[in-house]
Amino acid sequence: MVCEINYEHEKSLSDYIKSLCEVENVEVIFECVRMLKEDKSLEEIKELNDEEMFNYYVKAEKKVSE
Repeated sequence: MVCEINYEHEKSLSDYIKSLCEVENVEVIFECVRMLKEDKSLEEIKELNDEEMFNYYVKAEKKVSE
């Protein structure tokens, strides 16, 4: 699988990875991202509010724990 990295963000790739390393259950974050990308376009994802994003996170948490 080929991934495109968006270099428009101010945060460097190494800073981004370091931030992810601080996450206790990073597998849930990755699953959440997979689910979001399957369901929505990047523009739709950017429009999600915190509650909607949290709902995806909870679904991902359940899927990872199965």
